[in-house]
Amino acid sequence: MDFLSGALVDRMLLLAVAVGVAALGFLVLRRSPKLAVATWIVVLCFAPIWAGFGIGFNGNYYLPPASAAAFLVVAALLPIRRFRLSWMDALMTLVVVAALCSILVGNAGIALGAAIIVVTYFVAGYIVGRVAPLRVDPAWVHGAIAVTFTIVAVLAIIEGLTHWNPFVLLKTGNSLYSIWGTIQERGGVPRAEGAFGHSIALGASLAMAVPLTLASPFRLWVRCLMVLTMVVATVYTFSRIGMISALLGVALSVLFMRDAISRRARIAITTAVVIVSAVLFPLVSAVFDDAGSEATESADYRGDLTSLFGTMNLVGVAQSAQKNSAGSLYFGNFRSIDSQLILTGLTNGLIVLIAVVVALAFGILLVIRGKASPATIALVAQIPAFATVALITQYSIFVWFIAGLAATTQLAPDSSRLLVLGRPHRRLEPAAAAAAGPPGAAPDRP
Repeated sequence: MDFLSGALVDRMLLLAVAVGVAALGFLVLRRSPKLAVATWIVVLCFAPIWAGFGIGFNGNYYLPPASAAAFLVVAALLPIRRFRLSWMDALMTLVVVAALCSILVGNAGIALGAAIIVVTYFVAGYIVGRVAPLRVDPAWVHGAIAVTFTIVAVLAIIEGLTHWNPFVLLKTGNSLYSIWGTIQERGGVPRAEGAFGHSIALGASLAMAVPLTLASPFRLWVRCLMVLTMVVATVYTFSRIGMISALLGVALSVLFMRDAISRRARIAITTAVVIVSAVLFPLVSAVFDDAGSEATESADYRGDLTSLFGTMNLVGVAQSAQKNSAGSLYFGNFRSIDSQLILTGLTNGLIVLIAVVVALAFGILLVIRGKASPATIALVAQIPAFATVALITQYSIFVWFIAGLAATTQLAPDSSRLLVLGRPHRRLEPAAAAAAGPPGAAPDRP
């Protein structure tokens, strides 16, 4: 019985406990779709990425808490009635198929790791976003995200003022903690990271929540206060892309979300954001001045990544991919690929990269035509981030959640548009009400 001792017994006990908790959670969450969706959002925002557990024969791959919760929540939300396919489903299918085909066309070890990330990060987030608004009022989902990310923002501001992050105290023995469990600095000032493990991931996630918050079914002053809190929180991440994406999210929402935001509200929100930005500008400027050439060097590094385009394959991992003796992945001479668009081409191939670019262009068209749902606006506001940072930690899962949410809400008929945009509900025709679903029912350089 020696083979059942030590680490193996510990893993078996942990697995048994995990199965028991999952079974109990399934029974509880199945009784309340709103509780299921809220639980997943809370896990996404407050369970650090390193708090997951190893999967695979050697436990060398990890299942993040938000991903594990995603699969459980989706199981609890099934079955779904009146499901309609979206063009985003085709994109998600292409990403998965390309990831699986990559294993067969070369660099199998690297491709397997990339495929596991696709399933445990991308697919996990997407299916929650796709299913949740079919069982719960989309306006309620917007409100849940608004409330949760307002709490995230408040904690980030407190962290920025006190330089104390409680989440890094939740230490684990896996490699993810060594990567994400340390606090970054810029200009000698600690950057807020929250439970997201990286200041960029926190800033970009807060920015992505802004359009959904503006579309939430709260009073104007409440939505304004929530958004201003999120904008201030992005400042304490000292992430340029987080701040830019937040302001872009506000701008696009004010310009194109006219069904959800009245003219008076647009004026009030714009004025408040401008005043707050002006007040906080000296702080941001001082920190970046103290950082010296750090930010410039980071931007130059991202520009150098374009040299990797020539190494991409139509399908599969790029020819430039290699692992050193320590197991670290490099593409050419680059360890960190600070652009999700470039990283997509390097890991999945040019076909998937082109499909993603086309999808983003279609999203821009929907926004310009005034046909975009809040989730689509949130994705379009993230395009500068997709070009300059990689999808990391919970930010990766949240992006694909928003993609799934966009896919479902864009399919909402015009007669239920007010419901999707978070305006006060009016009585829907039976067919529209049915289509809307039963109510209630890799590391970046700093």
